[in-house]
Amino acid sequence: MAVPVKRSVKKRAPVIPEHAAPSDILAAEIIHERIDLTPSVKRILDAGLGEAGRMAALTLFQEALSSQGNEMRDPIRAIEAARAVDVAVPVGSTPEASN
Repeated sequence: MAVPVKRSVKKRAPVIPEHAAPSDILAAEIIHERIDLTPSVKRILDAGLGEAGRMAALTLFQEALSSQGNEMRDPIRAIEAARAVDVAVPVGSTPEASN
């Protein structure tokens, strides 16, 4: 009779490209911890914010996850709050291209 193999439950670190933007790294970390949040994280990343805005929205969103009832758990609210720190960048362009 075969002996069942025990599988490790250790989480592996997310694979992040070497030249990834800080917001992409934070997004990968959030998704790595909570895969169910992928649609919310993608919504933030695709909101047309520059790097500073993306970092602000992701940080607000991530911090809200640890406090029940925090309105920043809603990615739309985190995006709107982040617009105050960053100028919106047209969807499909990069912040560098708009300078």
